[in-house]
Amino acid sequence: MTKVFIGEPLPGVKTFPILNKQLGKEPYTGTKPFRAIFDEMDFSFIELVGEPRDADYFLIPHYYSSVRGNTPYIDFFVSHARKYGKKILIFAYGDSEEDIAVPESIIFRYAGYKYMHREGDGTVIMPTQIYAGDILEENLFFLRDKSDIPTVSFCGWGELGSFRQKLKYLSRIVSLDFRKYVLRDVHADVHKQGIYWRKKAMHAVEGSPRVKTSFLVRDFYSASKKTMKGDPVELRREYIANILQSDFVLMPRGDANMATRFYETLALGRIPVVIDTEWVLPLQNVVDYRKFVVFVPYTDVRNTDIYIRKFWDGLTNETFHAAQKQARETFMKYLRFDSFLKYMFENNLKL
Repeated sequence: MTKVFIGEPLPGVKTFPILNKQLGKEPYTGTKPFRAIFDEMDFSFIELVGEPRDADYFLIPHYYSSVRGNTPYIDFFVSHARKYGKKILIFAYGDSEEDIAVPESIIFRYAGYKYMHREGDGTVIMPTQIYAGDILEENLFFLRDKSDIPTVSFCGWGELGSFRQKLKYLSRIVSLDFRKYVLRDVHADVHKQGIYWRKKAMHAVEGSPRVKTSFLVRDFYSASKKTMKGDPVELRREYIANILQSDFVLMPRGDANMATRFYETLALGRIPVVIDTEWVLPLQNVVDYRKFVVFVPYTDVRNTDIYIRKFWDGLTNETFHAAQKQARETFMKYLRFDSFLKYMFENNLKL
């Protein structure tokens, strides 16, 4: 049991859903599967305490984006953390790459870059929340047999729709190319938007004799009601089917330097093909990802099919089955959000 002190949550500000049961909140009954999944997980290993001295950690009970401008509120935690010799846990939820300079804190965030990430710097890379609990159902998971030629899939946003989207995309690319070629920033490319790398990866494998492809390319982001086109239930069904009916799933970055589909693919027992734009993965010192993930250096994305085929040719039917099982088991044991947090707390956040 990990004891945390959260003070008084701010009225009218959404609290972090891992605390729903501890705060006596009713299960979510809305239409957002992303919100509902927190009620399907078990965070009973977190105990709220009323006295700061009794806590193992202080925890800001709101997403950082909701309180970043509230200096007195954050200062309350900093002063108490110093007084009692505790660390503050802050969850920087979302795609933002902003630097968070809060003293005495441990920052949980979805993504980072290897060239910026340092062990022990107070940042913990955490898994994203999968979009919905449907992929956790055991009856969805099944093993594929090894065939002569592997199938590589991608379902999602891979084309630009509106003129505004295109203009925004080109503006970002031009800005990063300026950093690369004029300012000599050797890391500029890794910051390019996910759709840039999706196009590159799909182009690299399309038409290759080494693999088969199964692409369902959309000109919208289907996990947001603001951008999706069509029935969300059907869009989700197509997305899951596309993953399950393949051996490998292309995995370029999203708006952040990670992809939620990475965790969904593992949960479904398929092999992610990470276009490695300096990814930092959760518990990378504990999990041997290379046993069930293909990593393609972003500088060699044009040869993505070769990396996939090399991995494939090193498998027997038996070891392919084992890789699928290990992908699923790793997700459930280490990367499902409640499992991840429990593991981290049991190990005193030292990993």
